[in-house]
Amino acid sequence: MPTKYSYLLYFVLLFITGFLMSCSEETEPQKAKLLLISIDGFHPDYLDRYETSNLDQLVETGVLADFMIPVFPTKTFPNHYSIVTGLYPENSGLIANNMYDAEMDAFYSLGNREAVRNAQWYEGEPIWVTAEKQGLKTAPMFWPGSEAPIGGEFPTYSYPYDDDLPYTARVDSVIHWMTMEPELSPGFMTLYFSKVDTYGHRYGPESDSTAAAVREVDEQIGYLMSELERTDLLNDLNIIIVSDHGMADVSDERVILLDQLIDHETVEVIDWNPVAMIRPNEGISAEIYESLKANEENFRVYKKEDLPNRLHFKKHDRVPEIILIADLGYSITTSGRLEQYGVTGGAHGYDNRYPEMHSFFLAAGPSFRQGITTEGFQNIHLYELMAHLLDLEPSPNDGRLGSLIHILEPQFK
Repeated sequence: MPTKYSYLLYFVLLFITGFLMSCSEETEPQKAKLLLISIDGFHPDYLDRYETSNLDQLVETGVLADFMIPVFPTKTFPNHYSIVTGLYPENSGLIANNMYDAEMDAFYSLGNREAVRNAQWYEGEPIWVTAEKQGLKTAPMFWPGSEAPIGGEFPTYSYPYDDDLPYTARVDSVIHWMTMEPELSPGFMTLYFSKVDTYGHRYGPESDSTAAAVREVDEQIGYLMSELERTDLLNDLNIIIVSDHGMADVSDERVILLDQLIDHETVEVIDWNPVAMIRPNEGISAEIYESLKANEENFRVYKKEDLPNRLHFKKHDRVPEIILIADLGYSITTSGRLEQYGVTGGAHGYDNRYPEMHSFFLAAGPSFRQGITTEGFQNIHLYELMAHLLDLEPSPNDGRLGSLIHILEPQFK
């Protein structure tokens, strides 16, 4: 028969058990929101070359990579999409900023709003689709692919691209999302800044104008961090800052004039520079290839099936029969185009083995280690990392979480 002492012991044990469970719950890592920021065209060297005081502060409290290796071609849309899907372009379908699909008999380009919003162009599963399918709200502002219902899913909050939207307004959007009611607030968000790329193209990577663009974006990073601190949100957010590619100087003294190598009226050039994607007229593919091969100087020409495996580019049907890849700093054009437009400033798109094409990675927040530098890695690994941070089951992809797990605090691995 129980005594008053046994009842007392029972309640003491019950209290201790509850207390220990409470302590366990308090120390369990909480899932933070994730903000992915792209600074288009930001080369890793810009961090030392230009004024970046706000990024420098994040470096002290986060993880900086020596560089990140973009996918080939080192262009904007393919790399942004590979970052969020973990897929090489031959598996993502987004092989270039401009492309043609024979089955659809349709062209894709950045300025074609109908194509940009057509989900048929996008294969794989972007991180916001993965999140939405698993019950997490998302707000990928201005990210390639985010305007299309990929896999039948739109983001919770979707926005048509507007390059004129002030950068401060973009940052304010993040603060607004973060301060919404919990049942409405997105767990994954993006920001996009284009000016560093724009000025790098126009004036070159080492110009005063590019320096000013870097400074302006850095100021916006500072504004973001001050607003997060003001609203007491810093401990609830992981931030990953990336770029899609680097930038190299070009000039009209380093050009490949396609019309002096072949009759360019007998081919369709789907994307021009510095990777020319060529569809010869029917029956003359071998002739066009041999003409280019015989004049192979400052470029390399490949039949689709002979592209190096390391480029992960040749398997998709959208890759045309002949690919011409300019050497670093060279531009592919024609005599008429050169006379009309000239070649100045900077360019990207080259082979991703060139250090000038390398991209940027910096991460900070409660899940990341503080004040460390890690070696370079391929950008396809970011999808797995982001899925892990958001506690999502990733879709099949080409990346590996193991490549980046070491940059996380032990309790978040």
